[in-house]
Amino acid sequence: MRAPEPLHGLRVVAKPAALDAAELPDGASMLRIAPDDAIVAGAATLTLDDPFAIIEPEYAFVHWRLTPEEFDEVTDHIEWPLPAAGELGQGLIAGVPAKIVVAPDHVMLIVSAGLAHELLERLW
Repeated sequence: MRAPEPLHGLRVVAKPAALDAAELPDGASMLRIAPDDAIVAGAATLTLDDPFAIIEPEYAFVHWRLTPEEFDEVTDHIEWPLPAAGELGQGLIAGVPAKIVVAPDHVMLIVSAGLAHELLERLW
């Protein structure tokens, strides 16, 4: 399996309402980790209506963009319900904490950069 790519974007901690109302730059997507915590992939800047928001570059995660066929190989290692298209799912994959986002033509598999080698060894 190929090496993962860095997940370029921003880590955003803010009031849930501010995250709900965020206007994302073209091509960016928000991965809500918790009601007040998100990763905004594909964005270099973001303005929110929350004076106490924390917006910092995100360097801790890497990802693979998997084809549906590649993802089929991974599903045997997931013991939790898969999310609906466009939603974030998170839990253990082959015993490693990871996140997935299912799109119509691919699945983004996201893991902490420090655990990428472990996930690679367990899956492929």
